[in-house]
Amino acid sequence: MRSICSRANQFSVSAACGLLTLWLGAAPAAGQTGPPCIPTTRAAPGDNVLRLTRDEAIRLAVENNPDLAASRFDPAISEQRVNAARAAFVPTLQSALQRNSQLQPPTSLFSDTAGLETGTWSANTSVVQLMPWGGGNYQVGIDTSRSTTNSLISSFNPSLTARLQLAFSQPLLRDFDIDATRAQVDIALRNRSIADTQLQEETVNTTADAERAYWSLVAATAQAEVQQRALDLALELERTNRARVDVGQSPPLDLVAARAEVAQRRENLIVARTTARQAEDQLRTLIADPKRPDFWSMRIEPGDRVPPLRPAPDVDAAVRRALAERTDLTRVRREIEITETGIALAKSEAKPDLRLQANYLTDAAGGTRLVRTGGFPGVVVGSEVTRYSDVLGQVFTLDYPAWTLGLTFSYPLGKSAAEANLARARIEKDQAAARLRSLETTAVREVREAAWRLEQDQQRIETARLSRELAEQRLDAEQKRFEVGMSTSFLVIQAQRDLAIARNNELQAFLDYQLAVVAFETAQRVGRQLGGQPPF
Repeated sequence: MRSICSRANQFSVSAACGLLTLWLGAAPAAGQTGPPCIPTTRAAPGDNVLRLTRDEAIRLAVENNPDLAASRFDPAISEQRVNAARAAFVPTLQSALQRNSQLQPPTSLFSDTAGLETGTWSANTSVVQLMPWGGGNYQVGIDTSRSTTNSLISSFNPSLTARLQLAFSQPLLRDFDIDATRAQVDIALRNRSIADTQLQEETVNTTADAERAYWSLVAATAQAEVQQRALDLALELERTNRARVDVGQSPPLDLVAARAEVAQRRENLIVARTTARQAEDQLRTLIADPKRPDFWSMRIEPGDRVPPLRPAPDVDAAVRRALAERTDLTRVRREIEITETGIALAKSEAKPDLRLQANYLTDAAGGTRLVRTGGFPGVVVGSEVTRYSDVLGQVFTLDYPAWTLGLTFSYPLGKSAAEANLARARIEKDQAAARLRSLETTAVREVREAAWRLEQDQQRIETARLSRELAEQRLDAEQKRFEVGMSTSFLVIQAQRDLAIARNNELQAFLDYQLAVVAFETAQRVGRQLGGQPPF
């Protein structure tokens, strides 16, 4: 009989050892408590096992998460939108080549009896650019043509013409500081920053989800071990009661009660193992590459224990960090900057449109000049040729210049659409500012709630540890009393149940504390996700 009780005590001591409080890497100081040892079931040799630490799980989640992989394209897409908006300021080369032929019926004294026939080759080249500052634009171009005709009064046949033209338009009021194109570039830059913020937000959420799933798997695995030890205690009590019933020291009802407790413990173990498999699959879908052929068959084995307790959180510092770094606040601030761009554009559009217009052109002509004698129209007696190079020389030496310089002015009489757009943009800015103030209040509240939850779970660990120690002492005392006939099987079973509950509570307290740590860090960096899991 003493041997049986000694074996029961060995199970109790073994179970208690599994929950000794330790600091990782150092012995705790007096009065300090550390996390319980997390027993890990090692896979058999040859099994397909992925053993990883918490840091490795986070790294794999960032590398393999399909949602995060898709989100990484957003900043690149936004960058190309910026490039597309800036392309409006790139100089544009325009060129055309044209052949024209026309035959008109003879309706004039100077028309040939077969009709007036004209043939023209024309070409033009120009460069046009919208300036990236000041809102101005310019155009530089050259036009050339070669024409033939059977007109009796034509002086050149064929005739060559060339024209060099420079045009410049500069707004002086409206569109001077900002215009629609420059506003589009500014908005594209803000949206690129928002895309970077959203990627950062998804990365933080992905790492937080992976860390939560990792510690959930650690806890679920440990929970299965706790249930296994509880089943071992129940089996030992069943053997003890069976021996006592066989020698007539206990009634058969004690054996029935012990067997019922064994059945209950088996059920709890089955449920705990199923929960561990579910936790493993949840972590698997977050960190493993879906393209792996053994994606569903490999086992995941955590290699970390629950880390030691951290110092109490600095709530004020956490609030300051959240107000400065939280992605939802950063995103709203960028949206406010976009509305400010809209206000600046609307103010510009509401001004009168006063523009400076400048044009400068020079013409040149040449070709085969017909020399005539006699009266009008005269008889062609010869020709003089002006080459195309000479015509171009006339253009670039500005032999026949013409220029225009002036101002244009326009302003709507009455309330304009630009004024309405300005009023709307100001209202949108006030709305965004109000939303920012609301989000800042929410951020402070969420960080404080996460800090209070962290302190609460930190305090729960001590009480849970004490409850587990007292439950172990009670079970040990109840078993000794049962050995000498001063207790009943029912009381031993109840003590075993209380110990199992205390162990579960201690394990859950450490898990809740670690999840609270993750939530506290996450609340300082991102906001709650609508429709998703909150950071705590």
